[in-house]
Amino acid sequence: MSAFTYDRVMDRPPRPIFWWIAGGLGILLLFGTQGFRQLYSAWREKVRLDKALAGLRSDHERLTRESHWIQDPAYTEYLIRKNLGYVKKGEVEYLLVQPQKGSERRRSTVK
Repeated sequence: MSAFTYDRVMDRPPRPIFWWIAGGLGILLLFGTQGFRQLYSAWREKVRLDKALAGLRSDHERLTRESHWIQDPAYTEYLIRKNLGYVKKGEVEYLLVQPQKGSERRRSTVK
């Protein structure tokens, strides 16, 4: 008898009330109170903010490392020499100038 009941349930056509409720919920989700569009906009904003946060974390790590480096006197001296052009007393600074392309003198070749 139980097999007979199971077969009867499976042969039953789908109920139209289920499809009306599912369709109504779908329409409400898509168009009701800006539901789906607002959800999609919030999701895009979250993705954008996550990318910005990753960039800020990267900058924070770099600046933290650099702040530790600046406390080192050797690194501070390196930065001053590189960026400001300072030399120590008694040192000789050599300035290497590369000739410009238009001002090179042509050498004559003798045949």
